[in-house]
Amino acid sequence: MIPPMGIEYPADLATRIGFLLSRAHLLAREGADRVLGELGLTAKGYAALATVISDGPISQRKLSSRIRMDPATMVDVIDALEQSGRVVRRRNPNDRREYALVTTAAGRALFARARKALDAAERETLRDLDLKETEQLRELLGRIARRPGPLTTADVERSLLG
Repeated sequence: MIPPMGIEYPADLATRIGFLLSRAHLLAREGADRVLGELGLTAKGYAALATVISDGPISQRKLSSRIRMDPATMVDVIDALEQSGRVVRRRNPNDRREYALVTTAAGRALFARARKALDAAERETLRDLDLKETEQLRELLGRIARRPGPLTTADVERSLLG
């Protein structure tokens, strides 16, 4: 595939993985924020909703740890999802001091719409790649992203969810 014409970066920047990842992240994030915003969601809200759907019922503390979001920020995210009827807090029968987060039918429906919208935004971001290149990129980024590292909660929030 011939690379599309676009922005020309200085040679040193054009060869820096960090710079290229950052630029690609900005493009992907712009599309994701737009489509999620149209549905009344944020990236943080989507991350929380996706995790409650996949791992729920789950405590707010475990959810915060699972997606590496600051607990204080998580309170605001869950409050917004609860107020909009997307999740409910239920007492944990095994530990009455703790609440378990559970999605509602409205939350699952919103997640399905958000997922489709994000799929379309992702296709737009990756429009210059063919299917094989897209899968290769997903595999390579996944290997990097899954590696344990020195990321702090603040790093994750600032760069991935911020």
